[in-house]
Amino acid sequence: MKQYKSALAGFFIAVLCPLTVSAAQLDLKRPDNSEITFHLNHHDQNVSDKLLVLIQGSDCNSVVHNALINEQFSQVLPGADVLTIEKYGITSQLPWDTTGERTDCPAAYMENDSLLQRTSDYLQVINQLKESNQYETIVLLGGSEGAVVANMIAACSVNISASISLNGGGRFFKDDVLANMKSAGMPEASYQQAKQGFTAFAQKVLEAGPFPVSQSLHGYNWWYAMLSTDQLSLMKSIEGPALVIWGTADTNVDVAGATSLAKALKEGGKTNITFRSYEGMNHRVQQNDGTTMVPQIISDIQAWLEDEVTR
Repeated sequence: MKQYKSALAGFFIAVLCPLTVSAAQLDLKRPDNSEITFHLNHHDQNVSDKLLVLIQGSDCNSVVHNALINEQFSQVLPGADVLTIEKYGITSQLPWDTTGERTDCPAAYMENDSLLQRTSDYLQVINQLKESNQYETIVLLGGSEGAVVANMIAACSVNISASISLNGGGRFFKDDVLANMKSAGMPEASYQQAKQGFTAFAQKVLEAGPFPVSQSLHGYNWWYAMLSTDQLSLMKSIEGPALVIWGTADTNVDVAGATSLAKALKEGGKTNITFRSYEGMNHRVQQNDGTTMVPQIISDIQAWLEDEVTR
């Protein structure tokens, strides 16, 4: 087991911080020869020197069908081309589904999707696009799980001008899950039973080595990466401008943990990271009455980018 953990730790470093990628051609294949499916939407017929990279959350869906990303957050960096990348095994042929209980989630996705795989895919495409010398400004924006991926990319790539993470939770994913359970309003005895069960599951994932998992439409690789990631350690490695946003009414993550994470980074001297919490905002970037906060968030991000990057 120690040998496996050591090997996975080495893989973690190799995946997150690759050395160089040849710019001779845009190679859209992974080392296992599977294709990286990406979408590069050009602002207009003119050549843009700005690239906005949008990173979706943890759902089993094609990013092509995500209206919040493609119609709203795509406006964060005016005049920019917009890059999105599909998760392993997913294409635009997968219908949009928000139930979280779909039965048609691709087996390849279940087996291979993880924070590390997504980060590797984004780095491969970003690095090759950057080496074309077209993009002078590259901005990352990720929400939920995508926020963690954005942090991982920003921690490793010198090509990133700025990164924004939205509703990415606290230091450890386990605390996010437990906070979500607690917010469900179940009786205390039921919560303690659920907490005990999840804690045992998390411990098995971290200590037992690979085993078949199909939990919440995710496989072992996804669970291991999520449970083993320390966002405090990760974000300490981000050197460029970064904006961290969370809502005080977000029941999907550990809001107290997000606040503590921000405090620890501030106390650690990470002056390159800006932290903003929004009163009453939930995980869907809405107030609890359904009123959207997306326009305000986009406006605030644009103002921050104006100060940090585009001035």
